Order: sequence, then structure tokens, then C-alpha cells
Amino acid sequence: MHSVCQNWVKIYGIDLNANAYYVIETYDHGYITAAQIQYGKYTWIYKTDINGNLLWDKKIGTGLENLFFSPMNIEQTLDNGYVIAGSTSKYGSYDAFIIKMNSCAEIEWCKVLITPSNFDEGFRVKQTPQGDYLLLGGYFATNPASNVSLFKFNTSGDLVWHQFYPLDSIYYQDEPYDVLVDNDGYLIVTDRYFPDPGTISPDIIRHHFIKTDTAGNQQWELIYGATNYFYGWPWTAKKSISGNYYDAGNQIIPDSGYTPSLVKVLHDGTQSYHKSLLSGTSYGGLSSIDFLYDSLLVMVGGWTLNDTTYDAFFKTDTLGNVKKIKKIFHISSSYTNTAKTFDNKFITIGNDATGGSWKIYAVKVNSNLEYDSIYSQPFTYDSLCPHPIVSSTINPDCSNVYVGVEEPFTNPETTRMKVYPNPARGDITIEMPRYLVVSNNAGAVPSTTVYHLWGSSMLEAYDLSGKKVFEKPVTRSEKEVSLDVSKWDRGIYNFILRYGKQTVASEKVIVH
Repeated sequence: MHSVCQNWVKIYGIDLNANAYYVIETYDHGYITAAQIQYGKYTWIYKTDINGNLLWDKKIGTGLENLFFSPMNIEQTLDNGYVIAGSTSKYGSYDAFIIKMNSCAEIEWCKVLITPSNFDEGFRVKQTPQGDYLLLGGYFATNPASNVSLFKFNTSGDLVWHQFYPLDSIYYQDEPYDVLVDNDGYLIVTDRYFPDPGTISPDIIRHHFIKTDTAGNQQWELIYGATNYFYGWPWTAKKSISGNYYDAGNQIIPDSGYTPSLVKVLHDGTQSYHKSLLSGTSYGGLSSIDFLYDSLLVMVGGWTLNDTTYDAFFKTDTLGNVKKIKKIFHISSSYTNTAKTFDNKFITIGNDATGGSWKIYAVKVNSNLEYDSIYSQPFTYDSLCPHPIVSSTINPDCSNVYVGVEEPFTNPETTRMKVYPNPARGDITIEMPRYLVVSNNAGAVPSTTVYHLWGSSMLEAYDLSGKKVFEKPVTRSEKEVSLDVSKWDRGIYNFILRYGKQTVASEKVIVH
């Protein structure tokens, strides 16, 4: 680690070809950054104290040529451990991963979501208040095709369900960016190409939001600017105390350029307003947003004006009116992520290749957007780990926890209930589906939930008059149910498997 000057500007990963993606403040007021080094051979997790001094680091990967382990974000978990999401090629294809670490930065479990010969990515992982983990993924091969995927894992790393949000024929190229955990569900932030009013050619990119319930079912969708000619890319969103969403990204000004922009969306999905923070820029955008106070926002971004490029912190009100701009050390790439600290300060990270090797810059400012000063009082770090954390290299073994997320689509038999023999007279066997598939076709973006884990479903049988003649709760561990139908009247019976209020499988049986 190196300091540029007396200001809080630090450099990490010199000569490692390091690129940083995400930074968080930890429970002990230190900082952890998720990065990649050596052109993606390793995920690099490094911890610093409150003044940016390196405490320890972990390299995750194989170190082999052409095998990468690249992160997208890291979050502190409810047990004060860490969870990381990203992509890896360790197992033969481009796949999303999720890794859970304890407070000693030791791996507890690792999941790789494999769809062979497909280009899949893990964009974000967030923990819910109930302790589950949400993974926002993209480009998983499904039928119907979808670029946006949401996966929920339990605290043990078992996949509970996954959702796909398929594209309508006039849309294309959703790009996932972020997922926000709300008290009533989740907000997915993506972009989407969508045509201007009165046209059919979807060659204009717009901010795109999907709000779901806690099962991932879509509640509403908003393609911002679909009716008022607003174009641009989103990046990340925060929720205000009043329940509305504020999104940082950019606005595309036709025949002019790109400018940093703020977008507001009401909690019910109503388009509210947008505001460009600058004018006349040829290129610009925002990568992060947070609330300083209820009525003030702090964002980080960059722009190019008259062939000169700048990076800065922005302080605005919630209408996007700029109160202050603090220009910071310019880097050759953008500042990728910013964390708000316990004392209302902000640390942002970015990447620079000046000199031929990529390295990481970290900049910290106070609430007045001035460079932070160095703390002189002592802090205790990693107190929840019973031993000192030692820097090390880890080659994670995820080979026994593969999840074939495409199987319900490529092998529909796994989602069906089977009854045999058929016709029958005595004992029959009802074979349960391996996955429960629940479809929700409401709204412009229908969703399909594939359950990998569930508590209990209900097996029912009806005669042709609609009279229920049998019911039995069935847990996921019950692969088969045996039933004696020798005393049933001759006829046709409809066996139905219900999960909640939804019918997830059915099969007709002849009793003779």
C-alpha cells in the first residue's frame, strides 16, 4: 500500500495488475475490498484498517493460465463473515460463483452455478434480513431465454429457488447491475433496449427496474423513459426513508454525449423524475449513490469536458440539485464502488493503468467532501476471529456442490410427477418431481420460479365429478408415495401436486 500525499489517497496492488470492484466497511471500522489480480487469475480480498493500512489479504483461485476467478462484490453477513459473488472458469465454462467466508476469512462453502458451454455471470450477492442470500446473475441458458436471473440460497449454501425474467420479442440485451433488498421484496436494476414511442426498433437503451416479492415474483416493471425519450444506463439504487428509489447512472443526450444523472422512481413503480448533474459533457456517469442525510445524496462519478476527464464526489439534494462537487485524483478507469462509513464519511475505489500495470486507488472524504484526516486513536480489528488472520492463497473446492440450474428446462422430466402402473388396480407409486416450477404470467415480464428446496407440498386426487378422494402432505425428502387404490371405484382420477395455491404438477390415472 502506498499514499499519494498527506490526503487520504491510497494505492494498492502495484505490479499485481489489480482491478477493484467493491469496497465495504466492516464491523470493526476497517475496510475490505474485492478485486482481481494477475488478469483475473485470482479474486483478491484485502483488509485495511481505518487509515487504509493493509492488515491481511486472501487470494482465491488456481493461479493457472486461462483459469480466472473474478469477483463483482463482497458483503458483510449477519454473522460478521463475508459473502462474495463473481464469475469463474475453473470448471470448464464461464460460470457464476458465490462464496461464504466466516469472520476469519475462511471459506465455509462455495457454490458454482454451472450451465455447460454457456457464458454465465454473477453480478451481485446480498443477504436478506432472514439470513438467506440473493445472487443476481446474467445470461443463464434457459427456455424462455432471459438475461436476468435471481437465485436464493439458504444459510447453508443450498439453492432454494431461482427466477428468470424472460425477454419480450421487442426487447433485447438486458444487462444486470444491482439488486436492492427491500422489506417487501427486491429491486433489480438493469438496462434494457426499448423502442421510442411509435417505433418498433429497440435500439435505444434505458434504465430498467423490476420489483419482486420475497419469492422473486414480479410485482411491477418500469422501463424509465419509455414515454418521454429519456435514455441512459443505470448502475445502482438506494431507498429513501419515504420508500422511494434513487438510481445513479447516466443520461444519453442525443447528438451531444453522456452526462451523470439521477433518476427517481416511486415505491409503486411510478416514474417520478430525472436530473442531469452536469451539462455539456461528452462522456460521463455515476457508479455509486448513498444518502448522507435524509435530504442529501452523495454520488461518485466521472465526466469528460473539452477533452479533459475528471472524477469527483457529488453532493446533491434529492431533486438532483448539485450542492458541491469535489474533484478527486483522476484515474484511467472509473471509480467503481463507494462505501459510506459509520461516521458519515465515504471511501471510493477505482483503477488506474498509468505506467503499464493496473493498480487500485482508494480515496476517502468526510461529510464536507474534503479529504479525510488520519485517525490517531487505536482501533481493534478482527476481534471476532479467535486467532490472527494470516494472508494466504486459497484454491476453493466447489466440485461437490455444482448446481445444474438449466436442468428443469433442458430436462423437463425432472419437473413432472409420474404415476405407475397406469392403468392400475392395486398399489400405485407416485414419483415426485425433482423441481417445482411455478409460473407467474402477470405483467409485461412474466416470471418462472424453480424451487430446489421446499418445506411441504400437497398431493391430492379427484374423480371426474371433482370430488376429492385423497390428500397427503409431501415433504421434499419424500421421493415417492405408495398408495393402494384397490378399493377405489373404477374410473379416471386426476392426481394434482400443489405448492401453496399453485398447481405444479398433475397426472391422470385409470383405475380398472
